[in-house]
Amino acid sequence: MKGLQQDLRHTVRLLAKSPGFTIIAVLTLALGIGVNTTVFSVINGLLLRPMPVPHPEQITVLAAQQGESQGFQSFSYPDYQDIRSQADTFSDILAYRVSLVGISVDGKGEHCIISRVTGNYFATAGIEPALGRLILPSEGQTPGADPVFVLGYNYWQKRFGGDKNVIGKQLAMDGHPVTIVGVAPKGFPGMYAFLNMDGYVPLSAAAGLGGNSSAEETWTHREERSLELRGRLKPGVDLKQAEASLQVVAHRLAEEHPDTDKGIRFSAFPERLARPQPDPDGTVPKISVAFTVLAVLVLLVACFNIANILLVRATARQREMAIRTAVGAGWGRLVQQSMTESLLLAVLGGAGGLLLGWWASGFLSSVSLGTDLPVEFNFQPDVRVYIFTAIAVLVTAVVVGVIPAFPLAKTDINNVLREGGRGSSEGRQRNFMRNSLVVGQLAGSLLLLVVAGLFVRSLGKAEKLYLGFNPGHVVNASLDIQEIGYAEPQGREFFRAADERIRALPGVVSVTQAFTIPMGLIGSQDEVIPDEHPLEPGQVSPVVFDNYVTPSYFETLRIPIKRGRAFTDADNEHAPRVAVINETMAKKFWPNEEALGKRFRSKGSEHKWTEIEVIGIVQDGKYKGIVEDPMPFFYKPLAQDYMPLRNFQVRTSLPPENLELQIVSTIHELAPGLPVTVKTMEQDLQGINGYLFFRLGAQLSGTMGLLGLSLAVVGVYSVVSYAAAQRTHEIGIRMALGAESRDVLKMVLSRSLIMIAAGVAIGMILSFIGARALSSFLVGVSPSDPVTFGGVMVLLLGVALLACLIPAYRATRVDPLVALRYE
Repeated sequence: MKGLQQDLRHTVRLLAKSPGFTIIAVLTLALGIGVNTTVFSVINGLLLRPMPVPHPEQITVLAAQQGESQGFQSFSYPDYQDIRSQADTFSDILAYRVSLVGISVDGKGEHCIISRVTGNYFATAGIEPALGRLILPSEGQTPGADPVFVLGYNYWQKRFGGDKNVIGKQLAMDGHPVTIVGVAPKGFPGMYAFLNMDGYVPLSAAAGLGGNSSAEETWTHREERSLELRGRLKPGVDLKQAEASLQVVAHRLAEEHPDTDKGIRFSAFPERLARPQPDPDGTVPKISVAFTVLAVLVLLVACFNIANILLVRATARQREMAIRTAVGAGWGRLVQQSMTESLLLAVLGGAGGLLLGWWASGFLSSVSLGTDLPVEFNFQPDVRVYIFTAIAVLVTAVVVGVIPAFPLAKTDINNVLREGGRGSSEGRQRNFMRNSLVVGQLAGSLLLLVVAGLFVRSLGKAEKLYLGFNPGHVVNASLDIQEIGYAEPQGREFFRAADERIRALPGVVSVTQAFTIPMGLIGSQDEVIPDEHPLEPGQVSPVVFDNYVTPSYFETLRIPIKRGRAFTDADNEHAPRVAVINETMAKKFWPNEEALGKRFRSKGSEHKWTEIEVIGIVQDGKYKGIVEDPMPFFYKPLAQDYMPLRNFQVRTSLPPENLELQIVSTIHELAPGLPVTVKTMEQDLQGINGYLFFRLGAQLSGTMGLLGLSLAVVGVYSVVSYAAAQRTHEIGIRMALGAESRDVLKMVLSRSLIMIAAGVAIGMILSFIGARALSSFLVGVSPSDPVTFGGVMVLLLGVALLACLIPAYRATRVDPLVALRYE
């Protein structure tokens, strides 16, 4: 301990004498550790942070597959009851369904995200209320009963200001009265990851079932699959045992109910690996691993940089080390001194990195997601992040300390003392180690730059993808007329009048209304069965996304109609049901046939089958995400299905921002106090289902690439500069014997060019391998994209050569007389 204290004091004095080196070293390590802390904070928020319930490791996500379908489907209520009663590896299983509803309290309405839950939802989660009570296990078992409402904690604070007298208060949910009975605990967002629920109602409540005959179908029909299931494992039961139990239940249901459950299979996933829903491709874990590797590479480049500088300092201090060895200090004692210095630098860098990671994580947590829905990502550091940072500090200390300490074992004490510390006494081994570190820095930096270039190019390609519509010069105005209590007759008149007035504004080219906007978080989907191709027993009816639009929708968004016609004013609530479908839907349901005039049955939000005729076919587009594969999609007339929540979409001849205030003012002339959210279509496309993650990926990888490049340049410059300084005496002799400047320049650059070429060559090989591992995350760009690889190689070679030329040119300006006296 005494020796450690002495080493620590000596290290502090040593670093204080070289403030420039100390600052550079601490900042370099802080950047490397900060990048790793930031990336790990994001991964922690996405995958590692446990659900805030007792024993979260017992919570599992259940998923179902049927037939040859590769995707997962939801569960019916009868299937849920059978699974709950027969799967004996679970202490209990809950069910829920997420819904968007209209809430009205004290004359003020707004849209909320709620969970319709079974009575055992909170009991299975094992949580206690912050106020009042939660939904009881005895509730939610009788259709139409228990009209109670539990507020989410955040919504209670935002909407009611944390008022404790809210218990017993009545509110209207989609026009149905419900009573507030409690508040969920703070920090519990609900079972659906990344959505902070505004409230919870029993699955049985009349408001949750529409109060019509469809309630009976929801409770009794096995083909009504709309529930998400979460199970709590019994203590000591693992996932394999749970899956085996589920397969027994699935086999039994397939035999007992072949018409609906033929070929059904059940799976169970750890909750942390199924956020927000089970993903058979494991996209989020794969992305997490990829960015973790990149972050570790940044840290290694930073460590190599500092280790190289410490190696140079160790060479300059070799006489001191030789004297300490001569007076009795062993190799282990010298290594301890070196490790103490690296540990102190790593601790200081770790503290700076933690601050940088804390700031970056907070920034990422607050990034706008382009939606007013309660979507939340919490990337703030917690104990796991602090432990990770501590491990990163220790690894950094070892890497930075061992590399310069290793050559001490090979030092010839007598030779060093005899030479008096002259720089020429260092051996080839130390030169080789320094050059190897620079080669490693260059290779790692090139890999980082290639990945950054591919992500940046991918973002550029994504932004230029044809989306199936023209987003330029379009304003989106989102509103819900139900928020100010308008019933359907008033709402229809409002939308008619607002459409006319907005259309009359100067600069407006066309106006349309739609329930959803492309790539928005709110969507609509229906079960679809073509009349000509009825389902076979046990076959699941396909679910197809759709939208409700007015006749001018295709004109306003510039969506080409390939065949047939668009909607007209005649397609109203009194006319036969019609739809316009996309090309993929036509090919899927009527292959090698003409889809125009065909009929299909659709089960919409009212859970009733309706007959619909295809009157038009439009070009495919993007509906849920930028990189989605072509998917079936169809449109229905808004006049045939009234929707109080709508988006006015206005195409303008002026810059769309210039009309935003006029559009809002026009709406408020008809409905004062109605909340209206106005954005351009291009702004909406920057949201979570649009370009957001492409942009964040490009920014994060680009930051890592620039850091790697900067560190590599510093490494090249320091090594070449030190090598030139060590050869000052030799340069003086050569110049005294008649050598010209170009000869000196060639001598200094020759070894440097070999080092740079080796680093670039190794980096290119690693980049080809690494880029292929990222191919599934790229859009419109090949993992071996020649533009990216060529551009990065030229950039790195140019910057590295510049870093070499500066000290090499300085060496040619040395005065021979001064050089001959150089020690």
